[in-house]
Amino acid sequence: MSDQTQDTTPPPGAEPQQPGLRFLETTVYIMGGLLIIMLVVLIGGIIWKANHKPEAPPDVPKIFGAGIAPGTQIDEVTLNGDRLAIRAGGEVVVVDVKKGSIISRVRLFEQ
Repeated sequence: MSDQTQDTTPPPGAEPQQPGLRFLETTVYIMGGLLIIMLVVLIGGIIWKANHKPEAPPDVPKIFGAGIAPGTQIDEVTLNGDRLAIRAGGEVVVVDVKKGSIISRVRLFEQ
């Protein structure tokens, strides 16, 4: 008589397989694969961002009124750094070019 029963005992030195272990092993492999895919997408995004920088908007020229009366002759204009000195009529107007504001107004003589 031949006995067709299979031996389900683990070999000596091997740990018995716990129920649900195969599910956990598959889950770990899936999460590892997702982690690698996300890393590749992150590096690709960084490279894409570095190569596709947005264009800077063009500087719009500002119109600034220095408060000089119409018809007044401008005698001298001097630029020093971001300060502009305008000598017109009997006064000097100092303007901050970056801010577009009048810093000071100096009357040279009484009119």
